[in-house]
Amino acid sequence: MRLARALHALAVKLFDDGVLRLVFEHARNVAIASVITAAGLQFVREGATVTFTPPDFAGYVVVAIGLSLLLLNFIDGLWRLAKLRSHLAWQVALAAAYVLLAWRLAQLVLLFKTGGGGAMPF
Repeated sequence: MRLARALHALAVKLFDDGVLRLVFEHARNVAIASVITAAGLQFVREGATVTFTPPDFAGYVVVAIGLSLLLLNFIDGLWRLAKLRSHLAWQVALAAAYVLLAWRLAQLVLLFKTGGGGAMPF
């Protein structure tokens, strides 16, 4: 009986309170910001020529935009976690997981963009 109440409370929190929607929004934002960051890194790596700016500068600007978006999304997530008043260890664990997943996603996007195979380096 206690398990059924806990599952029902979890379902209400996820579906009725919109927590699941927020998780997917943050995942989408991380994916988009990672793609932007990876595109900027690829632009720097290839050294493509742009007529109005040096290629490295343009690439680093795109990387800075992508990293700024990742940081803003991260801060938004921390802000929402702080409102929940959950345990500090839980907040730190979620923040660390967020940073690691964002980093690995950017590496994965960059790997697919370059067409490279094999294992991803840390």
